[in-house]
Amino acid sequence: MKRITIGALLLIFIGTAANAQDFKKVRNAMLLAQVGAGGDQKLEEAKTELDKALADPKAQNNPEAYLLKTEVYGTIAGNNNLKAKYPNADVEGYHALKKYLELEPAETKLKEDKYAGVNSIYSSLFSAGVKDYNAKNWDSAYSKFKVVAELGDMFTTRKWSASAFDTTSYLYAGVTAQNAKKSDEAAKYYGKIAERKVVGADYEGIYDFLVKYYLNTNNQAEFTKYLALAKEAYPKNTLWNDLAFANTTDNSAVEDVVKKFETEDAAKSLSATNYLDYGDYFINNKKIKDLEPAKRSEFTNKAYYSFAKAAELDTANGIASYNAGVAAYTMFEDASDARVKIKGTTPDIKAKQSAADKVADAAADKSIQSLEKSFATLSSKATRSNIERNCLSKSTDLLYNLYEYKKNRARGTNPKDYDKYDAKSKYYDGLHGKFAK
Repeated sequence: MKRITIGALLLIFIGTAANAQDFKKVRNAMLLAQVGAGGDQKLEEAKTELDKALADPKAQNNPEAYLLKTEVYGTIAGNNNLKAKYPNADVEGYHALKKYLELEPAETKLKEDKYAGVNSIYSSLFSAGVKDYNAKNWDSAYSKFKVVAELGDMFTTRKWSASAFDTTSYLYAGVTAQNAKKSDEAAKYYGKIAERKVVGADYEGIYDFLVKYYLNTNNQAEFTKYLALAKEAYPKNTLWNDLAFANTTDNSAVEDVVKKFETEDAAKSLSATNYLDYGDYFINNKKIKDLEPAKRSEFTNKAYYSFAKAAELDTANGIASYNAGVAAYTMFEDASDARVKIKGTTPDIKAKQSAADKVADAAADKSIQSLEKSFATLSSKATRSNIERNCLSKSTDLLYNLYEYKKNRARGTNPKDYDKYDAKSKYYDGLHGKFAK
């Protein structure tokens, strides 16, 4: 038994000594690489000796082996001549660093070697990531910035850097993940930035992404968390209230939203923005859009009412008036289609036709009133947003259609009205396309 024990100890001693000799060759080559004209050659010699040493199974749990790999591969990653020959040196160096820290968490030898190779690994990966970013190679860029962010965490948590957080690497990781359609990953990196309350014009989109992401994934806890951070960071952004409204309505039954709207409307507690939100809900909510036309018209009318109230409270908002006009125009089209389907000449049929005409006439008048209000507001503006230009341009086309309808209704029965509506239709027809640009 004693012989076996001594033999085992002897084998371990010999193996350790062999590793030490191999590592000394690596260190000597690394030292020589820093002097003279043969630096690149000596650096490759260091890599060759290191790879030989790492091939020995006994080196697999030796922290110095991975420390040297960090230093050698990191130095290669920072060498323009050798990086092209060994393009994965930075990634391999990073994984070696992780393994070294697992084996020697106190990082004693790393400190003694003054973190050799670490900065080169970071810089190499960052530069490669930027190159892929500029080329819009999003998956490749993300794979690099993901590692850069991990390295950045090492720098900050281990106090290798004076910075408390590597914002830049997290921003790049988030942006490239988002562009690579990896929304879950993007949310992870953006979330860390938002949690640190980083603000500025360049960061508002991050908060926007997070709030919408958690709204769409119906994660109420995270939605509430990032909505609060967004409001704190950018209190003037009205989108946050819209998203809060969307969260409330998207997760509620239509009947409950209607009841809430009617209660708040009766109490006169709604702002112009609130009415706009409700109007958008009544016209665009998927549950409502999937209803039968007859049932859906009830909500189209509520949308018209909501947009009209918004325009009433905010008289300078030409878009609110436009939305009211479009909602009423939808009601007009539905009523006109229903009227066309009533066929026949019996007194009963004629009575139904007359009643249908009155419904279409009333909807047309509502649409004209709102669209002309929108037209007056938007056409008087010296400068307009793209949305305002689009609304103004479309309003002229809709008004032309409405006055053509009114003209035809007056044909042969009221010459005075016919001429009036004819003049109006020609006026708006003459404006077709004028405000499109």
